Amino acid sequence: MRLFPALLALLVCLNVFAAEGMWQPHQLPALGNTLRDLGLEVDPAQLNSLTEHPMAAIVGLGGCSASFVSPDGLAVTNHHCVQGSLQHNSTPERNLLELGFLAEQRSEELPGRPGSRIYVTVEVTDVTAAMLEGLDADTDGLVRQRTLETREKSLVAECERQSGFRCNVYMFYQGLEFYLIRQLEIRDVRLVYVPPRSIGAYGGDIDNWMWPRHTGDYSFLRAYVAPDGSPAEYDQDNVPYKPEHYLAVSTDGLEDGDFAMAVGYPGRTYRHRLALEAADVSNWFYPTRKQHFEEVLAIIERETRDREDAAIKYSALVQGLNNVIKNYGGMIEGFARSGLVDRKRRAEVELRTWLADNDRQDDSLAKLGTLVREYRDGREQRMIYDDFLRRRAALLSAAATLYRLSIETEKPDNERKIGFQDRDRDRIRERMTRLPRSYDPAVDQAMLVHHVEAYSALPADQRIAALDRWLGGNDA
Repeated sequence: MRLFPALLALLVCLNVFAAEGMWQPHQLPALGNTLRDLGLEVDPAQLNSLTEHPMAAIVGLGGCSASFVSPDGLAVTNHHCVQGSLQHNSTPERNLLELGFLAEQRSEELPGRPGSRIYVTVEVTDVTAAMLEGLDADTDGLVRQRTLETREKSLVAECERQSGFRCNVYMFYQGLEFYLIRQLEIRDVRLVYVPPRSIGAYGGDIDNWMWPRHTGDYSFLRAYVAPDGSPAEYDQDNVPYKPEHYLAVSTDGLEDGDFAMAVGYPGRTYRHRLALEAADVSNWFYPTRKQHFEEVLAIIERETRDREDAAIKYSALVQGLNNVIKNYGGMIEGFARSGLVDRKRRAEVELRTWLADNDRQDDSLAKLGTLVREYRDGREQRMIYDDFLRRRAALLSAAATLYRLSIETEKPDNERKIGFQDRDRDRIRERMTRLPRSYDPAVDQAMLVHHVEAYSALPADQRIAALDRWLGGNDA
């Protein structure tokens, strides 16, 4: 088996495309026969741990995946995963977004944008029992949520007693399992090599998300640490990180029929959602957000026309918007072609029939009916509220973050909202630090006006009273 760098953009699951679905590493041994039939030539037990070779060579960037490919901290990732750092280092006179970048020696490697990280997983602990103790299906939803948040903060605080590590509790299967993941948090991440856009994004948005796609979709970063090996902020005296595990990249290429597996840190799967939820995703969520992103893209293109400095500030966002727009378009088309909603409805009918035919003592059929009713009754307001919040302009979003931080700071740290604790201050500071390099007043004001006008056009029964009062009335 050839091991290739895992380049999935976007927690700890394994995506085995031929077998369909996302799998956690510890599940792979149970899939051993299937994997061998597909062509896996090593023992699946070698792939069941995120802290052992080769899985330990796969690292997270905080939104993307990467792989260590040298003993000196060199990591390979996707081309789009470094656009933020390229944009941060670009000027009209030296537009690295278009030109690409190559450090011919280590002294020329460029620091990533503020907040750049490489996360190396060092420990994975099943904390399901600790998270769910005393909670059952009859526990009030708000009580359950607050209890889980309190327990999560306690577990994270204990895990992060030693500096240099970032810990998070991740939920799987909609709350059936919880894992505490401890990661070395490398804070000095530098650009080594990024091909020009003409190579890294060859074919542009027309070819994106298509198969086959011929593009140089790769970039190289290097992780640096303090001379004593501990994570540190960018400093010229820092030295390359020495990973315990890294991948040897094959130079032979792939042959027809070779086994391939994508390993990384994707987000989540919605495979087991209700039929109503599938219908909302297909008919509302993707179409509405696609339209929204298209509107935002049009605003940026209009407001940055003939202003190269402003265009550079929004270049990474534009590429990301185009990426999502193309993806959503394909998803909408795929939902319609595959009959997803009808299939989910049939599966739900089959589940109801099975529950009715089996003498169950836990009222599962009644609970399913309650779940469907509660989702149907509550979905409209939630969807509209969520949609508008995502339309905030950058400066308003920054102000809201700082305002919330000022409120949360008055509380004891363990009572603060997740995301606003002492452990999050550096991240918030970094977001504010990089804002001037990705913000233009004319663009931001145009976005805010557009979003407020879109909200103001909603029917009265879809409006939010508190937001209306803040805007000054229904004619805002």
